[in-house]
Amino acid sequence: MFPIPEDLAPSDKNKLISYLPIRNKGNDFDWDIITGMVLGHALKKQIKQYDFEQFREDCKRQFITKMDQPDFWEVLDRMYFASEAVFDISPLFLLFKAQRKGSGKSELGAANVRMGDLFCGLLGCTKQLDEVNEQLNFLEHQMLLVLQRKLSENSDCASNEQHYLPYIAKAFQEDINFLATHPKYLLRELTNTLRLYAFSYCTQMALNVSAWKDGEPVSKPLYFILDTERASTERINVNHGYKMFAQFSEGLFPILSALEAIQHKDFKRPLWQVYKDSIEYADRDGVLRVLNEYIDAFAKSRELDGRGDANTVETAFEHLIGLAVEQFKVNKTTRGEINEKYTKELEKQICGDFVQTRGRAGRVLVLNQDQLLLLTNLSIGLREKLRLHELMEEFRRRGFYLDGQTQQVLVSFYERMGNVERMSDSGDAVYVRKTV
Repeated sequence: MFPIPEDLAPSDKNKLISYLPIRNKGNDFDWDIITGMVLGHALKKQIKQYDFEQFREDCKRQFITKMDQPDFWEVLDRMYFASEAVFDISPLFLLFKAQRKGSGKSELGAANVRMGDLFCGLLGCTKQLDEVNEQLNFLEHQMLLVLQRKLSENSDCASNEQHYLPYIAKAFQEDINFLATHPKYLLRELTNTLRLYAFSYCTQMALNVSAWKDGEPVSKPLYFILDTERASTERINVNHGYKMFAQFSEGLFPILSALEAIQHKDFKRPLWQVYKDSIEYADRDGVLRVLNEYIDAFAKSRELDGRGDANTVETAFEHLIGLAVEQFKVNKTTRGEINEKYTKELEKQICGDFVQTRGRAGRVLVLNQDQLLLLTNLSIGLREKLRLHELMEEFRRRGFYLDGQTQQVLVSFYERMGNVERMSDSGDAVYVRKTV
């Protein structure tokens, strides 16, 4: 297949459909719905044409036929349904959160669908979870049986996109599988895990999107401090946190919208993959001709200075990305404002939980205690414990970097939590255990 469409023509507007869940407006995410979508995809199960009130009535009938005192149902109703404690019984009950009455997803909300599809894409089409093994009492087990009779197969698969960040997808799949081995912890922390990965994915995308010539992306350094630390301006790595992310995030919409314009619609590929396929294609002269014609037409449509015909595919891609970014700098009253809205929405909706303002240091990236413990448990995963340097490597694989000073504070935090084993004063002899 020709690596790019042969009939390329510039559009009047820059469009972004793939690889980023944020738009310049309409990003009010409902994380209960998103959590239900992801869980349904991982289990390949869904609830169709069966609402929560019907389930409540079916449970009532189930218990009244089994109980010597039918009036006891009123107590159960208050315990599990009126208080919504039923959603804490099993992850399967979260499927109600993402229930669709029709065949489409529109009723779930466009923003929720974008975010849900992002995570489903990271999981891939294979079934990630088997039936989650819960330790339930008799009453809860009966409720679960009522629900299981109404579950149907979920064949939806957001697989028309190649992973942009394969290392993030691999870590996410591992972490979902780990959570499945601890159903109660999954119930408590699945939504927080999704919020953690939404942040990690978007920030790592910002750092990687302009490195399209380097091949498959790798984790890029992005430094955090703990929320209990002081952010001294003398700490070099503090500037390699929020400030660096803010700088690189300005290129997300321009570059990804440029990618969208040269993308095959049936199967979406990352920019680094499109470039790789183009330079390895047998008819590189044909690819170069199509790109040069498109770049010339694009520059004219945006009233930008032309770059002239490129002599290599690499140069053509450089011209394309350069013009895509330049259009937002030249026309600041319209396109520039749109790009600014994208970056503001990204920071507000995705990054807000990880950003704090610290005096002269300005804005910095921070991890609070809850985020830190979750990240620690996910990073250790199915293992019992990890050495500190191994744990830091797992943090980095997920996009979270801590400098030496923060690591010292981290060890003290672990010691207060009681989940650290110090074999000697050497850093390599410090082991960290899970808290679940």
